[in-house]
Amino acid sequence: MPLDARIFKAFVYRIAVILLIGALSGCGPQSAQLPTYMRPELLYLKHQQYSRLYIEVDTIEEIDVPDQWLDELKIFLGKYCSKPDGIEIVRDEPVPIPENEGLPIGLASILCIDGPHPDSGPQPAYMHIFFYDTNIAFKRGRKNPYVATTCSCAIFFNVDYTRQYMYALKHEAGHVLGLCRNTAHGDGTHCRNYGCMMHWTPELLSQLGLFPLKDQLCAHCQTDLEAWKSEDVDSKLVFKGPFLIRREDGYSIASLPYCDLLIPTSIEDMLEWQEVLLHIKKVIEETFPKDSEKYRESKKKAPRIWGLYLPTNKGASQMSAAKTLSVLTKATNDPNPIVRRNAAEELEKLKQEQ
Repeated sequence: MPLDARIFKAFVYRIAVILLIGALSGCGPQSAQLPTYMRPELLYLKHQQYSRLYIEVDTIEEIDVPDQWLDELKIFLGKYCSKPDGIEIVRDEPVPIPENEGLPIGLASILCIDGPHPDSGPQPAYMHIFFYDTNIAFKRGRKNPYVATTCSCAIFFNVDYTRQYMYALKHEAGHVLGLCRNTAHGDGTHCRNYGCMMHWTPELLSQLGLFPLKDQLCAHCQTDLEAWKSEDVDSKLVFKGPFLIRREDGYSIASLPYCDLLIPTSIEDMLEWQEVLLHIKKVIEETFPKDSEKYRESKKKAPRIWGLYLPTNKGASQMSAAKTLSVLTKATNDPNPIVRRNAAEELEKLKQEQ
């Protein structure tokens, strides 16, 4: 296929199936550290750039998520996040099990995302919570609640994992706020201070009542949050709908959990997030039809969506082949190893077609 014909599409995509054993580990003794090249927690903790927080909640049907859990989560976030225009928690309609049965949990969560409601006001800081139960659906999914570290703006919560729901939900929210980055009182994933909400406790022993419930932050973790509020917000990070945008030299990365889009800087402002989100959902649905080989393989690995976004249908000037190659070349040095790997593979394919 000629290079120009291959590149100049509104959305060039492919599925990158990657074993992310370490990078996607969640809470537990093997938790992964949050990446240091991206700190979205400042967008939550401070009122600069976003004076409000919008939390979208999706729940697989047949699961009971009491209002009290979300009310207490709102109180917890309100205590530490400076959001003068408020924190809004929006529950979507329960997700029918047949719609997602067997689909990898990360991609299933993307199908549920609607993003901030257009009538809810200016762009807010955005967070997504996906509740599921491995007794009902996603039987191969992660048992323990976790935050997707490559885009730490989403909580995946298996309600079958623990009876201490409120503790665990606030614990994961603490990770979204960046807690445990400070290795002076932790290992980069959990706090060492016993009795702190961010301490790791063997779950069975907690459920048996041999360890007390930890539902408060220790003084060290509270000090960390207050100290970070004095730091400057990274101008490279912005939200656009549910997407977290990270701006680099010559390109940007628009991320959802398990999804990264490469966007040339010159057309970032043309990104229509509602349209792109719908297209991503279509890609997932078409790529993983039930009973297909890709669908069966997806159950064994962690698929991701990766692609180059070129909104030619919106009147954007077409990029030259050389410019496209330049953008991909720059992305091969991206701080995110997943982006580096995919950009390098795409670059090699395009070079071979010239």
